[in-house]
Amino acid sequence: MEILAAEDIDIGTDLIPPLSPLASSLYDSFLSSHCSSCFSLLPQAPPHPHYCSAACSLTDSPIDSPQSPPEISPILPSDIRTALRLLNSTVVVTSSSPHRLNGLLTNHHRIMSDPSLSVAIQNAASFIATFLRSNRENTELEEAAICSVLTNAVEVQDSTGLALGIALYDSRFSWINHSCSPNSCYRFVNTITTSYQDGLAFAKTIPHIITNTETSSNFESKAFCSLQEQGRTVGYGPKVIVRSIKKIKDGEEITVSYMDLLQPTGLRQSDLWSKYRFMCNCGRCVASPPAYVDSILEGVLALEPEITTVSHFHGTTNKDEAAGKMSDHIQGAIDDFLSDDINRKTCCEKIESVLHHGIQIKADSSQPHHLRLHPCHHVALNAYITLATAYKIRSVDSEIDMGKAFEMSRISAAYSFFLACASHHLFSAEPSFAISATSFWKNAGESLLDLALKFSMESSVETTYKCTKCLTLETPNSHRDIKEKSRQILSCVTDISQVVWSFLTRGCPYLAKFRSPVDFSFATTNGDREESNEDQMLVPQGN
Repeated sequence: MEILAAEDIDIGTDLIPPLSPLASSLYDSFLSSHCSSCFSLLPQAPPHPHYCSAACSLTDSPIDSPQSPPEISPILPSDIRTALRLLNSTVVVTSSSPHRLNGLLTNHHRIMSDPSLSVAIQNAASFIATFLRSNRENTELEEAAICSVLTNAVEVQDSTGLALGIALYDSRFSWINHSCSPNSCYRFVNTITTSYQDGLAFAKTIPHIITNTETSSNFESKAFCSLQEQGRTVGYGPKVIVRSIKKIKDGEEITVSYMDLLQPTGLRQSDLWSKYRFMCNCGRCVASPPAYVDSILEGVLALEPEITTVSHFHGTTNKDEAAGKMSDHIQGAIDDFLSDDINRKTCCEKIESVLHHGIQIKADSSQPHHLRLHPCHHVALNAYITLATAYKIRSVDSEIDMGKAFEMSRISAAYSFFLACASHHLFSAEPSFAISATSFWKNAGESLLDLALKFSMESSVETTYKCTKCLTLETPNSHRDIKEKSRQILSCVTDISQVVWSFLTRGCPYLAKFRSPVDFSFATTNGDREESNEDQMLVPQGN
């Protein structure tokens, strides 16, 4: 199945109306803090158990019902809860085969052929059948529902990027295929639609896409019959909107990404196979030599012994082994940070030590080299995210000591700023990274404004912070060419970094290595600039 453009589509165009999920479920950690219907944050005294409003409580599920045994809901994984809700809803077409449920591909035969999954799915299907008091002779439908969720559900995130749970949507969204260089993206909203028919009426006002299948209309008619017979409202839940991020030609396939794009090809393919049982053959994945962004996401820098110039390193095997050791060490420290009862200062020191010092290896018969991860290496990007968060938390923990709190906020802002610039560099080569870059710029801006506020409080100066350059991006003419916007942002950031970079990176040896957050050149003791980005980056060989 696929969805095609029915006309030429410009950047920033909504391709579908806000779609309500067929079924959804919060992750365990948010069951007591967020609404089980719309996923919004619950008030301190919610009017209904598990729901933020009377409207959301109308979607009451048997596993959320006060009459349901309280021990049932927490023990079910979110994908099983979602499958249970799907089978309990009126939109399920019960005549569907195990290979297709509600018009959605289940991958039942592939998933159930995996011994590591089949037994768990069979047990979960038996539980669901018992819970719903099914009188069918087998649990094939329950298995299909679970497989449909595993194949089609997407992770629901709030505006900050926090993953709250998963949701399953109908064919207008689920038939959109994956690409590692997609032309569209999706986001979630919490608005409420009073009926399924209202959503369809809105869809008629957006005739941008068509489904490339002969069975779509047949499926829709069956689903409508089921809805009309039951008279139930299904317009609740975290709604999804699809928007174009590139210009799309008439007849071109609409694509989105199913996973994190800031990963090199090998990791993306591994994730796609483990989660969805397919290998991606998009242009980015099959490019030979690898696309620039995939080379740089695995890039390693080599510093010659006792001098600061960066050169290419040809010991591929040793280089890959060294990069693996650095990645494992950093990832271990990140995992420690995400665990409970950890020393955040120790985690920061472990991560920064590897980023700053790298690892020394001896290549062939030559002198030792010092290798470091490229600033855009995918593990380095995760490290910056962790460090920005860790220093921000440490600033809150240190609020009694205002001086220390300010220092922690300053370093947090520095890492956020550096991460935004690194993502902008990647976005310049691959427009699909626009969503990640936007999120990182937003976080960086908030961190810098928070730092400015702390500074004004310390100095007792009331200041209004505005940038006339960036304000032009908020004018009614904000739909200008995206390359021009990018140029303006980079120009503005370059001006800012020349003034504040040395201040932000003070006391942070790793970031202080870089002359600027926008070119990744290492600073030298005599103030001379190092070689260009292309000379610094070591492209993985033989990939």
